[in-house]
Amino acid sequence: MQQLQNQLEQQESTSAQAEDASGQETRELAEENRTLIEAAQQTTISGQLEFGSVFNDWDQRDKDTVGDFDFGKFNLGISGGEGAFNYSFQYRFYNGYRFLQHGWMGYDVSENDSLKLCLVQTPFGNMDYGYLGWYGTLPYIAGFNDNQNAGIKWDHSQGAWDTSLAFFKSDQLGDDNAHYGANAVGSSAQGNSEENQLAARVAYTLGQGSDYTTEVNLSAKGGQLYNTKTGESGDNWQAAVGLSGNYGSWMTRLQATTYAYNAENPAESASEISDNVMQIGAFNFNYLIPAKGEMYSASLAYSMDVNWGPVENAYFYNDLSMIDPSGDFTPASGGFGDRDNPVVNDLGMKLTAGPYYAWFDIVTNKNGLNYFGLPIDDQWHTSFQTHVGLTF
Repeated sequence: MQQLQNQLEQQESTSAQAEDASGQETRELAEENRTLIEAAQQTTISGQLEFGSVFNDWDQRDKDTVGDFDFGKFNLGISGGEGAFNYSFQYRFYNGYRFLQHGWMGYDVSENDSLKLCLVQTPFGNMDYGYLGWYGTLPYIAGFNDNQNAGIKWDHSQGAWDTSLAFFKSDQLGDDNAHYGANAVGSSAQGNSEENQLAARVAYTLGQGSDYTTEVNLSAKGGQLYNTKTGESGDNWQAAVGLSGNYGSWMTRLQATTYAYNAENPAESASEISDNVMQIGAFNFNYLIPAKGEMYSASLAYSMDVNWGPVENAYFYNDLSMIDPSGDFTPASGGFGDRDNPVVNDLGMKLTAGPYYAWFDIVTNKNGLNYFGLPIDDQWHTSFQTHVGLTF
């Protein structure tokens, strides 16, 4: 960009002195370079590099070695726009797999209306994440909050009201589990895939424009549940009511979700998966949730500026969530059996120093969906996690 700027200044100086044909070409080239510079200035490149250390109290190797320290992730994002046109995408690299986290092309129809096309965030529940810590809540792990789907979304904002409508042709780009948000996995033993989904969300914000705001939101999503094994279609639906509060340095998130997957599964003897569960996947990992039930989550956080050497902000949080299945449910053994209701709590702190950050989490859980190996034994277990990284 600096070279282009220097060239532009030289060309503009030359064009001011020349009025012949060569001077006209110089001015045209100068204008072309100006356009390139303006376009570059409207594009933002961002990224994140993270490493993590985990100690699980149920893992014998962690007990023997006092945990482990591994590569976490590398994210690369580009966003920008020109006039009413805008775009954004982020690609993520993990240990052994990678995927597009989101990727959309947008157009601002008016001051209050915008369209986004391709892999966009589903308008459902509390946005953007639905939780306030690092680990996440059970509604997020189950694929209801902060989920990305392939389709088109319309957003309308006017005054204290925010409304979103979306149509998703597919739940993800492909039938595997190497993606960000959890969805039914078409390539799994159970073989369900969420297709042709409609989603809607409406929210009203009290105290908008102040440092003390309360957003109340209602949302719903549902559509076709196609089974790749049987070739038949069932349906699925989910609905939620949420509250998102920001009160100075304090933040809170509350959400209640009800849902059902009415699947046309293959015989349980063939899939070895119970009809009482839905096999979903994310982050290159498959796991089970109840086919029908309710989920509840509550989060509280406090942020304060500090002067602890290079540390400039300390952020404290707690995310609590649980699932109440409609029938018998266990997150393991193919879903055959019945265990206590899954509960996950994440208590933690984040420290920020310039571009560097560190998350410290104490994740306690009981029957936590077997998410990345969590035990299923009706007992409480604890995972101590530290994640450090930088953003640019």
